[in-house]
Amino acid sequence: MPDTWSTPIGAHLTREARVAAYGGAPYGGIEPSRRSPNVFIYSDHEAGAIHGYNYDGWNEDSTAFYFTGEGRHGDQELREGNRALLDHEQAGRALRLFVADGTIGKSAQKDHLYIGEFRIDADAPFTTEEAPDLDGENRTVFVFRLLPVGNALRRDADKGTAPTAPGSTLANLVELEVSTVTEFEVPGSDPATAVKREQQLVARFTSDLEVQGRDVKRWKIQPAGERCSLWTDVYDATAGILYEAKGTTTRDAIRRSIGQLLDYRRHIPAADVKLAVLLPHRPSDDLVALLQGLDIGCVYESPPGFVSE
Repeated sequence: MPDTWSTPIGAHLTREARVAAYGGAPYGGIEPSRRSPNVFIYSDHEAGAIHGYNYDGWNEDSTAFYFTGEGRHGDQELREGNRALLDHEQAGRALRLFVADGTIGKSAQKDHLYIGEFRIDADAPFTTEEAPDLDGENRTVFVFRLLPVGNALRRDADKGTAPTAPGSTLANLVELEVSTVTEFEVPGSDPATAVKREQQLVARFTSDLEVQGRDVKRWKIQPAGERCSLWTDVYDATAGILYEAKGTTTRDAIRRSIGQLLDYRRHIPAADVKLAVLLPHRPSDDLVALLQGLDIGCVYESPPGFVSE
């Protein structure tokens, strides 16, 4: 399988032309070829943004390019295209990276720009991050770290927008108005009803706390080695209470609240942080007992205000 690569860096190459010249399937983000020793990978900022995330792109100093693996439903797996990318060197294949760059003529078909040959970073081949799938369900994806082999085209337009993974955990208090990156929407639809209820509940509760003169914030947490930040719901900085809000009082919602609160607390640098679940109404006696047994407060709306147990 001789390497007859002749496309220069910075050239546009349609998928059809690439298939004719070098093989590989015409669709998909990762396409290994049987006709030439190459794996073709396609990065598209716009497509990632539509689905609520964008990990792809050059890092800050343009020494590495991050590329999100394939798999549109559920957790991604290290098989098929993802495995071909990870094992490309053992298979004797080069990684050829293309980025979406405009459209072909007046059509909606995307054109692709060849930016160079890459290899997987053997020391840090990938991280697992969170992103929504096509159904809007949060799942884990592989974000591969690619290093250029020789020259590569480095454009500002291809810079990544996700933050760099810190070496140690970062936790900062921020204003409540800051949007979260974990509240995903299903493409083409309204936000989930539960998310709307949570937002409205948080707004009413925040107003109640502010009337009492409380300093109300939220925590932005970026765990060590992860590029995705965590955002808490409500933090009463005056009383040192962290609240996790849910739009429903089901057992599953309460269980998730417990896990989230325990996860957040271990990263928060403030001392003696108390935990509480914020709910639209009182849950069952058994769930209240579950929370109390874990020393987690249960706060629920009981017009004209809120009740704490």
